[in-house]
Amino acid sequence: MIALSFTESSQLLQQYHFPWVKTGVFTSSRKANQFVKKIGFPVVLKVNDPQILHRTEKKGVMAGITNQPDFVIAWKKLAPFLQKSKEAGIIVQKMESGIELAAGMKRDSQFGSIIMFGLGGIFIEIFQDVSFRLAPFSKKVAREMIQEIKAYPLLTGFRKRKPVDLDQLESILVDISRLSLDHPEIQEIDFNPIIASGRRIKIVDAKFLINEKS
Repeated sequence: MIALSFTESSQLLQQYHFPWVKTGVFTSSRKANQFVKKIGFPVVLKVNDPQILHRTEKKGVMAGITNQPDFVIAWKKLAPFLQKSKEAGIIVQKMESGIELAAGMKRDSQFGSIIMFGLGGIFIEIFQDVSFRLAPFSKKVAREMIQEIKAYPLLTGFRKRKPVDLDQLESILVDISRLSLDHPEIQEIDFNPIIASGRRIKIVDAKFLINEKS
């Protein structure tokens, strides 16, 4: 399978009104710096290359950039990726903080679109705290998915944390379901992480995979 390009992914995120973090992709440090001035620090830099599905493993992520000198250093460290591939760029994002969640879809030849929700980031592999449903489904079912994970108390104000806006999470799950039915060529969707803090919920990383013959 191959990943959709940044532009194609952006169009889908906008079309279905997913809450995507402020993001731009650049091959010029000058233009990237202008974007940073608009969105403000802190920011994250990531390699954008359709051939690289797991950036962290390739040391293609620089997080926690809080000032201009650090931005210059981070750009120089990632710049060699631009020389290796004509398709490569460097993603610049506003850095978010909060609970790391994940949502996505895998298309099964027998059952169709299977939607997933759970803890995100590295925790998705460590704890595998996830729930599943077959598409399509309602917001009521989406709420059941959210409530099923063991980490659900973290979303409801555990130990004086801000309760997460569950209505927004429901909408994200329902919209993933709808997108998967509208676009049967998409085999996998991976939103990980989704950063949630109170009413502020932002998708930080989004991947859409299709078969190469598509």
